Amino acid sequence: MIGTWMVANVFFVIIPGQRALVAATAVGRPPDPTDGVRGKQRSVHNNYLTLPAIFAMISQHFPFTYGSDRRWLVLLALMAVGAMVQHVLNLRHDGRPAWAFVAGAFAIVVLVAVALAPPSIGSAPFTPAEFPMVAAVVSQRCQTCHSAVPRQPGVNAPPKGVVFDTPAQMHAASQRMYQMVVVSKLMPLGNVTGMTQSERDLIARWVRAGAPVP
Repeated sequence: MIGTWMVANVFFVIIPGQRALVAATAVGRPPDPTDGVRGKQRSVHNNYLTLPAIFAMISQHFPFTYGSDRRWLVLLALMAVGAMVQHVLNLRHDGRPAWAFVAGAFAIVVLVAVALAPPSIGSAPFTPAEFPMVAAVVSQRCQTCHSAVPRQPGVNAPPKGVVFDTPAQMHAASQRMYQMVVVSKLMPLGNVTGMTQSERDLIARWVRAGAPVP
């Protein structure tokens, strides 16, 4: 979306305006100042959208952002941070300090981090007899990819080398499983295996109880 916006600024305003200015100069006609004003305006827009666009492109590495129920609000907040940082850089080139904008950007980052912080893992009722249920959920919903021999078409190796073939492996990766399955709900990817909320709740109770295994 941001990239499309920036490209549209270039192709539909900046380049046509530049061509109009060049054409007017070539025939000795006074150029229309509106083209220059609009071109500068859209260039400024693109300048302030640069950092938000870069973050949007690498956001797949930060699932805590797009995994939020209010992901649109997170995006707007981080766009504001990017624009503020870019403004600081612009003022720095002019030799002007902008500590207020630095403080504002830092404050927004802190607020977003606090808002997206995962819940703490405390004790929760869970009996050892329930582990076979957890193992069945993991086998049906997770092991299709996270296995030494994945069953999911197109997956030739377990993502990031994480496997859940044994109880010990499940216990070792339980915290990661909690974050991806319970907190962000990003796994299974696209919920391709159809994990239900009750199954996520079961895994949450298991992890909060210390992820006990036989």
